[in-house]
Parts: sequence; structure tokens; C-alpha cells
Amino acid sequence: MKKFKALYAFMLAFFNAKTLIEDGSINLTEEQKQQLQDALGEKVRLSEVVTQMNQELADAAKDESGGDQVLADLKKEAMEMLIAHGLSQQDAEEAAENPKGSKADGDAEMKQILAGLIEHNKKTDKMLETLLKDPEEDTPIAKGNLNMKNLAHSNSHFLGSGKAYDAFEDRNWNKRAAGLSTTPTDFADEKGFEIQKLKDDVDLYYRENPTEIKSLFRDLLGLPSNWDIRTRVDDRVADGNIVSGEISQGRKLPWLPKNKQLIQPEESKIFPVHIDIEFIGYYLQQIEASWLNSWNKEGSQPYKWSFVRFLLSELDKKARQEDRMVSINGVFVKTPENATIPGNAINRGDGILIQLWRAYFYDQKFKIANIGLPTDANIVDYIPQLLEKNIPEESKNADNLIIYLSPTWLKKYKIRYRQLYGMENDYSRDGVMDIENYPNVKFQTLRDLEGSDFMLVTFADNIQLMENIPAEKSMYHFDTLKRIIYIYADYKWGVRFKHIGTKVKDTDPVAFKVQTVWCNIPPTLHKTFVSLYDDATGEVNLPYSNIEVKADWVTNITDIKNVYPGQIVKVRGNTLATGSVKHDAAKIALTGSADFALSTGGTLTLVVEPDLKLKEIKRTGAPEVNPESTVNFNTAAIDANEGTDFQFLAGADVVMTEILNGFDGQTITIKGAAGNTVTVSDVDGNINVGASRVVNGAADFVKLTRVDGVWEEVGFNITE
Repeated sequence: MKKFKALYAFMLAFFNAKTLIEDGSINLTEEQKQQLQDALGEKVRLSEVVTQMNQELADAAKDESGGDQVLADLKKEAMEMLIAHGLSQQDAEEAAENPKGSKADGDAEMKQILAGLIEHNKKTDKMLETLLKDPEEDTPIAKGNLNMKNLAHSNSHFLGSGKAYDAFEDRNWNKRAAGLSTTPTDFADEKGFEIQKLKDDVDLYYRENPTEIKSLFRDLLGLPSNWDIRTRVDDRVADGNIVSGEISQGRKLPWLPKNKQLIQPEESKIFPVHIDIEFIGYYLQQIEASWLNSWNKEGSQPYKWSFVRFLLSELDKKARQEDRMVSINGVFVKTPENATIPGNAINRGDGILIQLWRAYFYDQKFKIANIGLPTDANIVDYIPQLLEKNIPEESKNADNLIIYLSPTWLKKYKIRYRQLYGMENDYSRDGVMDIENYPNVKFQTLRDLEGSDFMLVTFADNIQLMENIPAEKSMYHFDTLKRIIYIYADYKWGVRFKHIGTKVKDTDPVAFKVQTVWCNIPPTLHKTFVSLYDDATGEVNLPYSNIEVKADWVTNITDIKNVYPGQIVKVRGNTLATGSVKHDAAKIALTGSADFALSTGGTLTLVVEPDLKLKEIKRTGAPEVNPESTVNFNTAAIDANEGTDFQFLAGADVVMTEILNGFDGQTITIKGAAGNTVTVSDVDGNINVGASRVVNGAADFVKLTRVDGVWEEVGFNITE
């Protein structure tokens, strides 16, 4: 209530008003809302502030009056009295809600009854006014070290909250935040006293603040709001879908039934998630220091949580971010019981893309019309074509269709739309989001599709998130042993399509061929390699087309299963692993019968033939370079705006003639390749080297920095 009174006092002063409360809640005009929103700035959502204030008013009213039940009983009692004195149900309801305007005013006895209702309303209003004027307790004595003039604490609690976890006693982190201590907390104390306090505070905080933490989780999830959440899912969900063929026919003499129907289950699995965290006292001290420093900014709002809450909320943020990524790009990989290396977050469950991939390539539940790839020039025409070539007429005009795509492709669509329809200077038009002839279809971006050309169309309610018990995500547990804190939590998380399509035979009726998802290209996980654990069998059951072994892999790979004809399979090694992909003419046919050593860190590319045998296409003998900063070239000119490392590709000898663009102070590296040479020599006004550098071989390079518009040599390595 303290925060409410401070905000309410600010609002009264801002509008120079005597009251802003009407019927027990904050009442602002649209103009007042806009004025206040402008004053608070973009970071504050006024609607959320007002909603929270009204909730505090409602809670306070319940506490003072005895709760909703008391109010309900009073109203029921008043209604019974009014009806007993001859009023109709409708007139009685009007009298109870608006005593002064009742039709019963003419009756003396009615006036007496209604006077009681009026007096009750006055008491309610007086109660609210008293709450606002209620004096603060626990006089502030400390101003804190967060550089805020109005930041005040009581003589016993951080920010005067009165909460046990904000107490100064035995909690040095709260004293430091309040400016009453400059000594770092000794979380490595022999008795473990501070750690035990931390553990108890976390348990207490979550008992007292479950709603607020749950809201934080949802805000950080970052998934579409139209995806609903199904709870109480313990292991899997199985829904049945039914399709029917033609049933009616013209009048005839013989009995000719034709009621063909198909029922198929749509089964989806939820996955258990573990969070294991270990803190050593020394590192906990560093976190405490960074927490205090991060809020040491002039003008920041008072941060009412203690160090305990900050520590836990940061852990939660990362977990919720991973929930989002797994929901889109996750591929489940079972962790063996004897695992010694932690698993990747992305491999803790199956996301929507891997579900589509299996449904398309293995189960053949849906088909895709070939419309090519989107380009910057064709994107506005490409989107309607995606709809027209894929979606049947009966579904094409449905009201709740969504196109899921990457943020980049949506931006390109908007830019091209403005260019085509003459809207370059009108950025306020909502029409830029329209799809020609399809106003019923809406765009929805998925940030985890970034970098991919894949686009998905389905109904707004066809994707569903799954949990077991929502509160589990906030149930962190703390254990301590030998100056170390162990934090752990367990919950379940999953995502599913309610329906993808029906798997049918060639002889089944056309009516059976029903699908609820449509795509522009076959589903794929953009640049994803799934990490595998070594189960010592030598047989790989392929979870996805691209796999990589972990550092502790030691077994030879002798067979790769769970493949389909025409599939391109990539196996990436690891420089810390041992073992090889073994040549076997009947299973894995490698070029020249030469085994592929996983320890090279290179990539082996295979194709699956009709008899499911894998055949080598190519291989590399070293780990891939970072594609984000490395640019491959085999021309005489390069553009410095494209990257920092330029890798020459063998094919023909090249003499550098120009380095385009770049900025003063930028450094680039030109790397060689075995087989051919790239020569870097002086170019007037553009390149200046100490001598002509003939870069030949993977170890050769020339490093250049731009100074006053000229690329000056700052380092090189040339092997003879």
C-alpha cells in the first residue's frame, strides 16, 4: 500500500486534483491517461500501473470490510428487504446499486432502508480515504548508496518493506544495498550462516510472492500470445482426429453404403527439465557486487528486492529464454545415466520445427507446393502465392490463419510493400501489413526463425504449449555443503501441434487428405547440428539430418539408422573425440574405402540411397570457421564491409587489385589456401605492404589496417 500511496499522491499533484477515485477504483479520462503516459515515458506501461493500483484498492477494501462475502451478504440482505416491501426484482436491483435514484424514494419506509444503503456506501468511500491518509510507520533512518534522493529505509528493513528477507539483521547484502555497510558478504564463512539465511529467504520469498514471479516468467517467454498453455500434462497428450468421405447420394433402389471414415491419434510428448546450479562463496561475492553496481544509477526507480531476489530472477530469465528457443528449434536427445558432460538446453525437448520435419519426411502427413524461395524483389507476391498454391479453398478464407516467419522477412515485406504501393513516406499506415486479397491472414514473427527462409501457415489456435504444474518453474531448492551452494529445480515443458495432417494411403478418398499446416519449403532447422552422446553401440539412431559428436566420444560409428531415401546426412567430428565413421560397402560407403576420423573436427556429408545405404558425397578435414565473420572469395577485389576474415578459395591464382569500403581503424585478414596463390601488392591509394606478399597455404595470411583511407600492412605470415 505504500507504493500505491506514493503513486496516487504523484497523480493528484500531476493533475492538481482532489481525488481520482470513483466507485472504488482509479478513474482517468483518455486525455489524462495520455498526459500521464507521456510523462512516465515508454518504459512504463500506464495501463499496468493503473491495474495494479486498482488491485491494491480492491484488496484493501476486502481487508477492511471483511471480504467479498460480507459485501455479498449485505447486498443480498438489502435486496430481500426491498423485495419484501413490494419492489420488483429489477427495481430492487436498481435501488441496491443506485439508492438515490431508486423509484422507491416516495415511500417513507423505503427511504429509511435506502438511507442505510447510502450510509454503507459512505463508509466504503471513507475507508478508502482513510487508507490513503494512513501514516507511515517505522521512521526511515538510511538513504542508501544507490544515488537516489528519495530512497529511504527503516531502521530494521531494506526500503522499509517489513519483509523478513529484507531485514538488516544477519543480512549484510541488505545493509550494503542500504548504504549501512561497505564490507562484502562472507558467503564462504566456516559456519555457512550467510548461506543458510539466503536459503531460508528464497523459500519465504516464493511463498509470499508467487503471482509476481509467475508474471515475470510469462513476460520473458517471448512466444506468440495466441498459443495457449495446457497444464497438468504428466507425460503425453493424445487427441483423436476424424475425417469422413462422401456420405450422401441420389435416390436409388439397392442398398449402397459408403460411409468411409478415418480416425487417427495426434500424440504429443512433454519433456522433463532439470536445472542444476552450483555457486562457490567467492563467486557469490562477485555477483553481489555487480548487483549493487547495476542499480547505482541516478534517476533509477527504487529497487525493492534484496540481493536474494535479484540472484534468483536472473536465473529465471535465462531458463525462460531457453523455454522459448526449445519450443521452436529444440531436438530431444536422451542423456545417458552415466553422462559426464552437461547436455545442451536445445536438446532437452522437441520443438515445432522437428515435429514438422518428422511429419513431412517420415510420416508424410502433409505436402508442400513448390514455389521456390523468397527474394527481396518477389516477397510481396510470394506471400499470396504461398497461400494460393498450398491452402484449399475451404480453408483459404478462414478468419484465424497465421503466417509465421522471421523478423527479417517481415521487414523486407514491409519495405517492398511501400515501394510497390507508393507508401514510402507514410509509415503510420496499418495497410502495410495487409496481404493482397487476404485480409483474414495475419503475420506473426518468431525470432528463432531468424536467418531462415522457412515460413509456416496454420490456424491461430493450432499450436499449444504444455506444462505439468506451472508453479514448478519457481520452485528452486537450495542445499549447502562445504562452502558451496547447490541450487536445483525440476519442471516439465513441451509444445505441440493439435493437428498437422492425416497419413493416408493412395487408395483413400480425397476427403481423407486433410492437413492443417502449410509451408513454403520443406521444414528444416536452420544451421542446426544435434549433439549425440556415445552409447558405445556404434549405431546411431538419427534424431535429425545433421549430427555432431561430443568431446568424450570414443566409439567407431558402424551404422546410421532412422533415415529416408534422398536424405542428406552430415556427421561433424570433434577435435577432442576419438573413433571414426567406418567404411562398410553395405551400410556406409565411403570414398576410397577410407574411414572418416572424428578427431579432425571436420564434416562428413552423405546421401541416403533408395536401399537406405549411405554414400559419401564429400568431407572436410578441419573444423568450420565462424561463418559470421569469415568471407570466402576468389576474386581480385574484396569488400571490407562484408567481414573481418577473408578466406581465399583455391581454383586459380589471384592478384589483389582493390579493397573496397571499410573505415579507418578497421583491421582485416586475408588468408590463403593450398593449391593456388593470392598475391597482395601495393595498389596506389588503396593498399600499402612492405613487399609483395604471395599467400600460399592454409597457414599464410596478411593482416591490414585502414589508415587515412589506405590499407596498411600490420602483420603477415608467409611460409616458403
